[in-house]
Amino acid sequence: MSSVPPHCHVETTLPPAVRAYFAAELETLEDYLELVPDAIDGGTGDATVGPVQAVPWVYVPDLTGWRGFALARLLAAERDCPCYQLSALARDGVSSLWGAIDRSADGPVVVHVELRGDTGPIPGTLREAVRRGFDQPPRSAGDGDPVSGDPTNLVVVFTDTQPSKRLTSPLPAATAPVSGAVLSYAPRDSMTPEHPDGTTALDAPPAVQDRTERLDELLSAALDGVGDPDQRERFVDDAVEALTITQSTIGRQDLLFDVSPKVALKHGHRLERVGSAEALSGLRRDILAGVPQSPGSADLRRTLADLLPE
Repeated sequence: MSSVPPHCHVETTLPPAVRAYFAAELETLEDYLELVPDAIDGGTGDATVGPVQAVPWVYVPDLTGWRGFALARLLAAERDCPCYQLSALARDGVSSLWGAIDRSADGPVVVHVELRGDTGPIPGTLREAVRRGFDQPPRSAGDGDPVSGDPTNLVVVFTDTQPSKRLTSPLPAATAPVSGAVLSYAPRDSMTPEHPDGTTALDAPPAVQDRTERLDELLSAALDGVGDPDQRERFVDDAVEALTITQSTIGRQDLLFDVSPKVALKHGHRLERVGSAEALSGLRRDILAGVPQSPGSADLRRTLADLLPE
C-alpha cells in the first residue's frame, strides 16, 4: 500500500471555540455527505468515468487559507480519521495523493488541497484516478502495487487562492448521487463550475449578522484569559468590526483575499505584551497587506484604509 509522507499529516484536534464557529458549515456539509451511498456499484454509471462513480468533494472558494483548512480538519475530527494537506505544486504532491487514495481502503480519509488556479497536477490526477477506477498507479508514482481505495471513504476539500477565476469541475460529472458541492460566503457566477452536472449547491451560510456574532464568540472564547479583561474586550470588539468591514467591502467586489479570524487570533494573543492599541494596529496592517498590490485593487486598499478602525 502506498504511504503518505509524514509532513502531509495534520493534527485534527482544534479548540471547542473553533468547532462552534463552524457549526453551521459542518451541519451543511454533513447533510451533503449523507447523499453519498455506502457502496458504489462498479457495473453501472457513465462509461467514461469508470467503475468509480463518485468521490465526495467540497469546493469552498471563499474559505481559502485558515478557514478552509480548519473545515477539513474538523471534518476529519468528526469522522475520527486521518487528515492530509496536499499542495498542487509540491514535488511529491501527486504521489502523496495516491497514497491518501490507497489509505481510503481502510476507512475514512479527508484531504485538503489548496488550488493555485483552475488546473494543476492534483486536480488532474483526481480526474485520472476516477477515470481509471483507482486500479492503476500514475507513472510519476514509480513502480509498486496498483493503487486501490474506497471512493466513499475519500472526502476532498478544495480551497482556492484565486476564487475570481472560473472553476472547472475538479472531478468529472458523476451519475449517482453527486460529484461535489460548492460552499461560498458570497456566491457569484464565477464560482460555479463550468460543467456543473452532478454538482450540488449547498444552502447559503448564515447571514452576515449571525456570522458576526459567531466571530465575536470565537474570539472571546479563544482569547479568554489573555491580557487585561477590559483591553481584551475592547480588542475583540474592534477586531470584529474590522473583519466585518473588510468582508462587507470586498463582498461588493471581486474577492481578492481570505478574511479569516486567524489574523485576529494572531494579534489577540499579543495583547498581554503590547496592549490593545498595538494589537489592533497590527491587525489593521495585516489586513491591508493582504490586498494584492495591483492597479485594480488600489481603490479597495484606500477604502479599507479609511474604514478600518485605528
